[in-house]
This record gives sequence, structure tokens and C-alpha cells, in this order.
Amino acid sequence: MSTMFKSGDFFVRLRVQGERPKLTVWNQNGTKIISEFISSTTPNFWAQIGKLTSQDVVDQVQSLLQDEK
Repeated sequence: MSTMFKSGDFFVRLRVQGERPKLTVWNQNGTKIISEFISSTTPNFWAQIGKLTSQDVVDQVQSLLQDEK
């Protein structure tokens, strides 16, 4: 699965290939600010993603990941 969406000032791509989803986020200027495999989804991981982007991005990505299970 590959999903792309806009959330506020961010453009988000979530690619799920096997058991290692990859999150990529660009800001409104087109600068890639996150490109990470999601292997450990601890609260601290999501807090860091939220600091770099927004809570909306975190919520939408978590929802998509739950839908995949």
C-alpha cells in the first residue's frame, strides 16, 4: 500500500511493504523533513513525529496503520 495525503502544511506518504512501513513527510516548501521506517511505535516516537510535523499528521498515520492490520 502506498498512500499520499496533505495534512495542514505537510505532504505525507506512507508506504507499507511487508512489515516495515516507511513514513516520508515534506513541508510546504517541498523540503523532506522525515524519512523513517516505522519499526518501533513507542509514544516517544510519535511525540517526535508530532514535534517535527503536527498532531494531525500523527493521528492520520496511526489511523492508516491501524486500518492495515
